[in-house]
Amino acid sequence: MVKRCVWGTCNSDDRYKHKPHMSGVEFFPIPKPKTRLEETLQWVKACGRKDYAVSNVNKHAYVCSKHFVDGRPTTQHPYPIMATPLKQTVHKSRKLPFDRATVHIKASITTPTTSKIVDQVWRDVGAYVTLNGSNTSKDQPLQATPHFCEELKVDADHTYYAVKRGFNVQTTSISTQTDITMAEMDSLTDNMMDTGSMKRKNLMNDIMKDNKSCKFYTGVSLAVFCFILNFLRKKASSMVYWNSADTSERENSETPRKGPRRILDIKEELALTLLRLRRGFDTKTLGDMFAISESSVCRIFTTWLNLMYHDLKFLVRWPSREQVLKKMPKCFKHFKKTKCIIDCTEFFVQKPSLPSAQRITYSSYKHHNTFKCLVGITPRGSFSFISDLFTGSISDRKIVQDSGFLQKVEYGDDIMADRGFLIRGDLALKGATLNIPPFSMGKQMCANATTKTRRIARARIHVERAIGRLKNFTLLQRTIPLRMKHTFNQVVKVCAILCNLDSQLVK
Repeated sequence: MVKRCVWGTCNSDDRYKHKPHMSGVEFFPIPKPKTRLEETLQWVKACGRKDYAVSNVNKHAYVCSKHFVDGRPTTQHPYPIMATPLKQTVHKSRKLPFDRATVHIKASITTPTTSKIVDQVWRDVGAYVTLNGSNTSKDQPLQATPHFCEELKVDADHTYYAVKRGFNVQTTSISTQTDITMAEMDSLTDNMMDTGSMKRKNLMNDIMKDNKSCKFYTGVSLAVFCFILNFLRKKASSMVYWNSADTSERENSETPRKGPRRILDIKEELALTLLRLRRGFDTKTLGDMFAISESSVCRIFTTWLNLMYHDLKFLVRWPSREQVLKKMPKCFKHFKKTKCIIDCTEFFVQKPSLPSAQRITYSSYKHHNTFKCLVGITPRGSFSFISDLFTGSISDRKIVQDSGFLQKVEYGDDIMADRGFLIRGDLALKGATLNIPPFSMGKQMCANATTKTRRIARARIHVERAIGRLKNFTLLQRTIPLRMKHTFNQVVKVCAILCNLDSQLVK
């Protein structure tokens, strides 16, 4: 049962014993009102909560050891420390916008201080004026005299200007010398006109800004992104890009034709692939983001998807029994022989045009046309098995038999599943056992069956969490277009690989 402290604003909770603030914290129950009413009143008063009275005291009311003088109730200090009432937080109102008042400085030659201010202002500005009607042949600095300037104003933006009476002020531009040649100017102009490279550079800076930003856009941390990039760099630099049905012919050709120049570098292509998987962007959006065509996006995505699937599929592997027992989580203490937890998940697919295809892809559970796959995880939450996609009308038992899962089961393994997996006989042929919740058969279950159901549900929930992590990749949440049916197997399996590179699911 969960124990929480009811004292004041204390947030002690025994579910978070691993947190630093819960180190060495113990919980002591408040005395019951029926037998020790006076002590209950003292404890409730010490908690200092207006909404907490003696009527609220039950078997779940606790006060933690932080609020006792001796760390626990003793004969000398049997009651908790008095809680101080909550102080109301006063939110300061936002300051009003600053009124940019114009500062007026009178120009006069009677006081040397004012004259110095005017000279300094115009020295900073560096402006030169020519007086109409004067006999001066060259531009002269503006002289601050009573006959020339009425007043000098300095506004809040530090721009200086003079208001004169009877004269017109004409400004003369000042030429600037530079050592930049025309060739360098042309190259700068070309770089400024190449908006595509600037868009890609800004996008990559946003993705690689920090670990949180990289996880948001790509679904992996910066360290994992760099690992994938370095691991695949050698093959990615010489791989043949997918090009419909002609790709295999070009791979087998003795003298392959040189393809077009690569617009994106390897790092940008990997980022494009992960962006499509994680955020679910369509080809038009990604083409605008990376300043390339939609066909280039499709070619890059399909090529990298197959490369990641073939070179990283070793990360989804079936563990040995010793490896599972060595790192068995605490929540499986009642099921120490468990080797794998299995479940099925479905992905929406576009409705086919053929009635026969509509019938076999229709899922009576989802009430939609779907693709279905079998997933298996270890007790620690890592994917250990991902089947190919099947049509949505297939049963759970049939998908276990046809997916190749039984070929991985060894003698003595214990497989945990839901009630729908009626595969006890298939596993018995392999010398394995099935662990599913008991059936009620229309009657109320006994206490032992209820306890077993609760324990299995508590352990089996982690396969649902793993599937939820898998479907955090937005491309798997949307309806699959039929044009992607040939590559969607790789999409699901690559997403499972990336999930295995994430942090541990079950502690």
